Amino acid sequence: MQESIRKEVKGDLEKSFLTLVECFENKPLYFASRLAEAMKGKGAKEKVVTRIMVSRCEVDLMKIRTEFKSQTGKSLFQTISEHTKGDYQKAMLALCGGDD
Repeated sequence: MQESIRKEVKGDLEKSFLTLVECFENKPLYFASRLAEAMKGKGAKEKVVTRIMVSRCEVDLMKIRTEFKSQTGKSLFQTISEHTKGDYQKAMLALCGGDD
């Protein structure tokens, strides 16, 4: 499917279609990848992290945590602890639900 998309469309439409396919194939892996990307380097892209954590915490966050750990080698809890601080950190860790 991805190969066909790459052959047939380009630009923003290609990126959009590839993102949809990635999400359809493995939703927890998709969100784990977005979280890992948002917490690369120093600090965190708080809007991305907040949106994912709040929207997925009651749906499939346990599966996302598993995919995150297998993808990055670190737990999501540990990564949030390293890249955030203060009340924001406390809120995100509470949503995370514990360390793996």
